[in-house]
Amino acid sequence: MPEVTLTRARIEDGKADRLRSWFEELGERESEVVETLRHEGVYTETAFVRSTDEGAYLYVYMEAEDLDEADEAGDEEAYDIDEEHHEVLRETLVGDWEPLETVGHFTNPDLR
Repeated sequence: MPEVTLTRARIEDGKADRLRSWFEELGERESEVVETLRHEGVYTETAFVRSTDEGAYLYVYMEAEDLDEADEAGDEEAYDIDEEHHEVLRETLVGDWEPLETVGHFTNPDLR
């Protein structure tokens, strides 16, 4: 069964628009993104921004056969877009990634 995770990281004040622009660019470069997802063994990766009175946060949901292997493959930066992605995250996020507790994950086997 695939593993899932939802993590969040605080966005540096004033950097949310830069992060949004980057994810728009990723959408335009979808074929490169899909290539990296295949390399990492990731089925789904979804990003969200949530703004609060305390600041803005980037939430990332990921589904992969093996999350540790997916992280290791992404850290290899085998593709230019991986390196660019990590650079943008370093520019826009502060602090550590905070994992949220998974209390349930269900998939429709007819659609897999």
